[in-house]
Amino acid sequence: MKYRPADEHDIAAVTEVHLAAFPGFFLTSLGTRFLGEMYRGFLLHPSGILLVAEEAGKVMGFAAGTSAPASFFSELRRQRFLSFFCYAIPALFRNPKVVFNKLLKAVFYRGDKPTGLEGGALLSSIGVSPNVVGKSVGQELLTRFEHEALLRGQSFVYLTTDEVGNDRVNAFYRKNGYVVESRFSQHAGRAMFRYVKYI
Repeated sequence: MKYRPADEHDIAAVTEVHLAAFPGFFLTSLGTRFLGEMYRGFLLHPSGILLVAEEAGKVMGFAAGTSAPASFFSELRRQRFLSFFCYAIPALFRNPKVVFNKLLKAVFYRGDKPTGLEGGALLSSIGVSPNVVGKSVGQELLTRFEHEALLRGQSFVYLTTDEVGNDRVNAFYRKNGYVVESRFSQHAGRAMFRYVKYI
């Protein structure tokens, strides 16, 4: 397995891995073009981090995030809002209330940074193809993401994930040294963990 920074040619493959790794999730429901625009944002922004795992020329996993969450999301909205909105229109027609409420929340999203902590890189998404689950691809991507965050002057990595019905993912982060910094609720009372790891 080869691990490397992503390039523009990887966006479609990263999107495919996301669709396979996160069936039933809200972002997945927004479709291929929305996801492609989002991951292109991680690729092109100066603070963005987008890494891929490649086997025999095929992308099998990715890790995406940013070393400057507050500025990253505000600039992403400013530069790509129209594209995001247009790509979300089909999902809006299918489920207008849910999609509108979540898109409205996204307008004010700042990265869910831990209160009282300065700096830090946000791991937004890590996905692995079902074909290579169990081969430590996710663990290696996580390690390389942490290394990249350290190279960019950050002292910790944080992330958020579901508290309920998410035992395998929570066990993965705990196994790799992440500690629950806090619990919080998202839209409709969705229980979330915020994890932090100092690097």
